[in-house]
Amino acid sequence: MNKEFMLKYKWWLIGILVIVAFLGYWFFVRATYPDIYTPKLMAGNPNATVTITEFSDFQCPACGSAYTVVEQIMEEYSDKVRLEYKHFPLTSIHTYAFKAAEASECANDQGKFWEYVDILFTHQNELTNGDLKNYAVSLGLDENLFNNCLDSDAKKKYVTADYNEGVGKIKGTPTFFINGQKLESWKYENFKSALDAALNGK
Repeated sequence: MNKEFMLKYKWWLIGILVIVAFLGYWFFVRATYPDIYTPKLMAGNPNATVTITEFSDFQCPACGSAYTVVEQIMEEYSDKVRLEYKHFPLTSIHTYAFKAAEASECANDQGKFWEYVDILFTHQNELTNGDLKNYAVSLGLDENLFNNCLDSDAKKKYVTADYNEGVGKIKGTPTFFINGQKLESWKYENFKSALDAALNGK
């Protein structure tokens, strides 16, 4: 009787075992991370009246070039302006950009957003998941917490929210706005000229 029962219902039993295994993985093995949103701190002077908004992609070569210009600008104007970063990963051509953006948000939860951004822009050709986790370790972040954040896709919706904000406003990366006005060129001279005009109320 037991043998006949097993033969008759074996596929049902296998199905139940698969479901139990899946539920076990989902609740006990799969990486989990609390659904929290940590606003990204602006670089520079938080009370500045001039805001630079950057839409960028960590794997974009032009964004890497612009990064050095922004560094120079912030060194000169850090007490007069503030810089906010928005994610705009071009996933159709940059395979690792979206996950790198998520990783920066995971670092942000531990107070190291801008330090992590510096690493990403100086290692644009090394953005695998393993690389992203190694960078967290190099910054002294809580490794387990960071890995759970990255593996759980907890920051996916926040990266997507930044991206959606840029859709229709920008055509590529990097794109900069100064107090809401689009900067036509991010070359140093143009950047400086636009900032000086904004600071002088023009």
